[in-house]
Amino acid sequence: MNPTTSTAAATRPPTARSGASAHSGLARRSFLFRRESRTAWLMLAPALVLLAWWCAAPIVQSVILSFQNVSKYELSQREFAGLDNYTQLFADPAFGRSVGITVTFVLGVVPAQTILALLVASTLHGATKGKAVFRTAFFVPYMTSTVAITTIFMQLFVKSGPITSLMTVFGLPNTTWYADPDLALAFLVIIYVYMFVGLYIVIFVGGIETVPAELYEAAQMDGAGVFRRFWTVTLPGIRPFAVFVVVAGVIQAVQVFDQAYVISGGTVLGSPAGATSTIVIYIYQQAFRLSNIGIASAATVLLLVVVVVAGVISRRIGAKEA
Repeated sequence: MNPTTSTAAATRPPTARSGASAHSGLARRSFLFRRESRTAWLMLAPALVLLAWWCAAPIVQSVILSFQNVSKYELSQREFAGLDNYTQLFADPAFGRSVGITVTFVLGVVPAQTILALLVASTLHGATKGKAVFRTAFFVPYMTSTVAITTIFMQLFVKSGPITSLMTVFGLPNTTWYADPDLALAFLVIIYVYMFVGLYIVIFVGGIETVPAELYEAAQMDGAGVFRRFWTVTLPGIRPFAVFVVVAGVIQAVQVFDQAYVISGGTVLGSPAGATSTIVIYIYQQAFRLSNIGIASAATVLLLVVVVVAGVISRRIGAKEA
């Protein structure tokens, strides 16, 4: 061995040796990360292909169809229509009415289920026994068949039924709610809130449990009562969860279909008298009853835009809250 080389290596500063070692370790970790990433993408590839086939492809196809004239019986014969489908869509009074009904439905559902879920979750958080049982009980309707729940509610809200008879005390008419144009949408809101509120209760319970217990203890030591602690500690602590619940509630509510379909019996959708004709009902009518695939696709694209915008708003607000 060359004495000069050995002496140079022995007298090399420790910082230089440690820097080279750190660089070597960093390069190795980078190599391992790239190899693991390739392996992960390879394992995810089948699922990603199926996801693109089942989700992305229909979305692209709907956008394309929205600019074409096509019948469901002649899908191979298409012609470019430009913006005609969108022009006809906005000129259709039925579409305008379906938008109004959907907005009214969302304004009835989202505040009701958000406030109710928050109140129930706060109550469950303060409970000492049976919390898991009640949480499961509230969540069961969300997991139950839509047809089953809607059918049961239709029996409860029939003329001279248990609920309608009780409602007469509050001045409401003793009538079949889902057959009354003035009450059918309210009936739909009640069913929907009952089915989905359990999901948001579970979300709020999880959110409340993330609030540090020390904050409640400090507020209690300062003399804050139950409502004061709820207003000053719970609400600020679960703000990101509340934003998620509201935005998710809007996204789900604008897509309501099953309950309205069951109410109409699958015959005259939107009945009675179009009182439950939501946007998705309108899309279904145009596509499968009237064979206006282009107009139905245009309405679907607009609904997709609403959902995407709501999702973007949710992410931005959530990022700010974080």
